[in-house]
Order: sequence, then C-alpha cells, then structure tokens
Amino acid sequence: MEQTPSPARARAHAALAVLHVLEYNRTIDWILENKPHLTGTALERELFQGTVRHCLSLTASVEKHLQKDLRAKDTDLFCLMLVGAYQLKYSHIPAHAAVHETVSATKPLGKPWARGLVNAILRQVGRAPSEELDQSFDHPEWLATMLRSDYPEDWQSILSANNTRAPMSLRINVCRTSPTDYMESLAARDIAYQAGALSECVTLVAPRAATGLPGWTNGHVAVQDMGAQFAAHLLHENPAAEHRSLDACAAPGGKLAHLLERTWLESQSASLNPVVQAIDISPRRVAETQKILQRLGHNADLKVGDARHLDWWDGQPYTHILLDAPCSGTGTIRRHPDIKLLLTPSALEAHADLQITLLNNLWQTLAPGGTLLYCTCSLLAAENDDVIGRFLNRNNKDTHVLDIKLPTGRKTRYGWQLLPTDPSTDGFFYARLQKA
Repeated sequence: MEQTPSPARARAHAALAVLHVLEYNRTIDWILENKPHLTGTALERELFQGTVRHCLSLTASVEKHLQKDLRAKDTDLFCLMLVGAYQLKYSHIPAHAAVHETVSATKPLGKPWARGLVNAILRQVGRAPSEELDQSFDHPEWLATMLRSDYPEDWQSILSANNTRAPMSLRINVCRTSPTDYMESLAARDIAYQAGALSECVTLVAPRAATGLPGWTNGHVAVQDMGAQFAAHLLHENPAAEHRSLDACAAPGGKLAHLLERTWLESQSASLNPVVQAIDISPRRVAETQKILQRLGHNADLKVGDARHLDWWDGQPYTHILLDAPCSGTGTIRRHPDIKLLLTPSALEAHADLQITLLNNLWQTLAPGGTLLYCTCSLLAAENDDVIGRFLNRNNKDTHVLDIKLPTGRKTRYGWQLLPTDPSTDGFFYARLQKA
C-alpha cells in the first residue's frame, strides 16, 4: 500500500499535475485516471484542481513578481509557485505553512537551488492585496466576451459561479429502490441532503466518495447532476403505447441509465412496450458504459456506432431520439475548470459543425410525429440556439419546436437554458423538435 506523501511532496505532485494541463494540454479527468500517483490524496486533488480553477489570475499574480522569465525546463517551478499562490489566496492553509511546505517541495522536484526564488515570490504574492485577484473574471478574455454577449445582464454572476464548486446530486435507481426508502437510508447514516426538483433526485449538502454511499454496490444510486436528469423526463413526456427510443451519443451512460429506469416505470404503470437502443462512437467508452449499467442492473441494447452515418441503423424509425451532442462543456466548468485553459474558439466552430451534422443525419431515422431532444452541457448560443436555428433553416417544413418549461433556468429562442448560477444544476441546454 502506497504511503501518504509528505506535505512537501504533495505540493510537488500537485505542481506536476498542473504542468500536465499547461504544458501537455491534458484534462483533469485524464490526469486523475492516468497519473493517480500525483492525485492520490484529498490534499493533492484540492491543490491541483483549485490551482487549475484559478490558474489565470494566479499566473498574472506570480508573473507580476518575477523579474525575468523562467527557462522552459523550469516550468515545473512556475507551476509550483502557482500551487503556492493558490494556497495563499484561496485556501484555509495558514500562510506560513503554505510557504514553508511549497518551498520545501523544490527538493522532491529535484531543484533545491530554487528555494530562495520560490520563497521570495510567494512572500510577495502573500503581501499583495486580495483585490489583485478578481475570481469573477478568472476566464480567458474571448470566453468572457462570448458569455457577456449571450448573457448581457448575468454574465458576471455566471463567471463567478463557474469558480465555485459544483454540487453532488444523486439519481435514485427506481428499478432497485424507492426514493422514499433511499432517502431514509441516507438519513439513517446522518448524510444530509436536499430533495431535488425530480422525485428520484437528491443533492447532498456535503460531497463525499460515491463508493461510500448506501446501496452503491447494489446499484441503488448513481451520481448525476440534476440538470442532466431532466433529459429522460423531457424525452418521454408523452410516450406512445409502442415507442422506440435511441440514445445517439450514449457514453458515459448517465442519461441512458435514467432513460432505462423511466421506461421501466412506464411499462409498470401503463400498457406500454418501450424499446431503448443506444450507440456511441468509442468502443472503449461503450465498454465502460456497459460496466456502469451492469452495476445498476440494466441490460441495454448498446453498441458501437457513429451517429454521423447510418451503417448501424436497422431501418426501423424511432419515435424518440436523445442527442446529447458533443460540445465545449462550458456549462460544467465548475466540475472541469481545465476547460477555461484548454478550450479554443476554433474548437467551438468544430463542435457546431459536428452538432448540425448529427442533427441532420439522425433526423432521417425519426418517425413522423416523433420527437428529438437535443441537449448540450454548454452555456454558449453558438452551440445551442444557433445550431437549432441552422437546422430549422434546412428542415423548417417538417419540424415543430415544442415548448419546454423546467423548474429552474430560462426560456431561449428555441429551447431552455439551465445555468450554473442555480446551485442545484450545471449549465445545460435543451431543445425539443417534433417531426411533422
């Protein structure tokens, strides 16, 4: 069993994890999966993810006090200074401990000669006024500009919300237990929660390890943001007696599992004969999704398929299609702050082109009168209303835009937008289209 690293080595590990983001464009999820020795403790993860969350303002603060640029081979030292600055500006770690342990981390990095430099920079950062770091604007300028354009009255609160920690919401698996019984099991373990807008949703007051939740191994519950849980309800708002549903971009499987649970409820309460099929382009992600579904007790017709083409389709039209389109993820920045560092404007253009391609292709598989639910975890109109507008320009003769109203969020030109300013949801967009 690996020993817990010393405080100094934990800082060194966090700095190396930050280096992977800044130098090699790795995501936080990739580092957590592929570099577990750098993020194995709660302290390492806190230092790493917190530094990434505030990286832009921390960089400005450290660079302000550097008299000359570091050599390229010393970028790890710069990342270590960022980790130190994060502790001084945004953590509850006492300043003297933060400086001492971060300076000591130069040794496990193999650069003890830099102790004096790191010490001097951190002490200057620590003395700088707090106003130097405005976390409301800790976003790249181009992204802040787009959000300001899309949300002229709310952009500042959205930027500020993006720098907070996301809530931990759970979806109760109604195939295995009832919401009432599961809430009682939480209460029995003194796990505080708040009931969500959906009967099967609860939000924990304090996040915790999922594997320690009651009923986890038995598939009683899954972790899923409340905003994402609206998808299955919106897709099957008015299910027909015979309906075939497709989840066209199924991995990692949260919405698919919820859809299976909702169709199971429908088949129990009415004379319905639902069929659910699912595809995803990635064989690896399909395999991972199957494991998740297995824990929840679901058997799914899930296979590898590229929704840009139709070679996977059996020719039988679907009455319901869920298109959870690949996107920028800007609605999930609270969970993935690396998006602020890695996303580019050109990537947005590529996403929009892919999204319209997926819509146009899947529309061919939808039955007359059928419903397609388009959703993204994006805040940007460029991936949401603008994409739907492009689709309608091409398919306006046989497409109806159906109304959506959710208990939180706001109406848009063609759909409904959830925002991270609501503490219970990430940013999500939904648009519901019906084939004439």
